[in-house]
Amino acid sequence: MTFLFLLPTILAILTLGGHFLRYGLYPATIIFVGFLPLLLIKERWVARMMQVVLVIAAIEWIGVLNDVTKEREMEGRSPVKSVFILGGTSAFTLLAAALYQTPRLKRRYAANRSTSATPEQP
Repeated sequence: MTFLFLLPTILAILTLGGHFLRYGLYPATIIFVGFLPLLLIKERWVARMMQVVLVIAAIEWIGVLNDVTKEREMEGRSPVKSVFILGGTSAFTLLAAALYQTPRLKRRYAANRSTSATPEQP
């Protein structure tokens, strides 16, 4: 079930990687897709880092939305479809970042993991 909570992160990162790949930005593609294996590490810093990466990705999509809208208007074409598609992509990416605040992902990426089944008594 935890996989379903991580799936939006995976899809958002792969979509951004595809965006960079389309423009020939191979280092950016490798960097962003390279974050995916970190999801296997159950540490708090991974969750925070993924949230930061996803917020940066959403900002990138908003920048792309701005550029595409300007291009479409200069060409005399309607930018409405692009606004919905890129706006939805940005919103989906922010949703992926917000999922790290759910109880399930908070437990997965907990800061203090106990190795014993019972807490120690002083």
